[in-house]
Amino acid sequence: MRSQFKSPLKIKAGKVEAAGELMWEPGEEQSLVSVSISQKQHKVAGMATSRKKFKKPATEWALNITPGYDEPGYDAFKPGVANAVGIICAMGSQVRVFFWSQEVKLELTP
Repeated sequence: MRSQFKSPLKIKAGKVEAAGELMWEPGEEQSLVSVSISQKQHKVAGMATSRKKFKKPATEWALNITPGYDEPGYDAFKPGVANAVGIICAMGSQVRVFFWSQEVKLELTP
């Protein structure tokens, strides 16, 4: 399994709409996706894991990332650069884990 984040990612109602392509390897039938988005310059981070499995032949995954801290001193996602980390656990005849990190751009959606 392989993937990359689509960039720019959209910020809508305070959440980052993260998405990417699913590139299946032989023997893989389904996968779970976990994602973390952070902006150190804005003191904001959040993460999410898919609640349902993505099944082959799906070509894309999508998750909404909500800021993980709602305490004073922490901020919301803002337009600009962010660090995105993804983990995909692909299952089938074997279990494979694909991990990647990528710099992405965040944009507000009207």
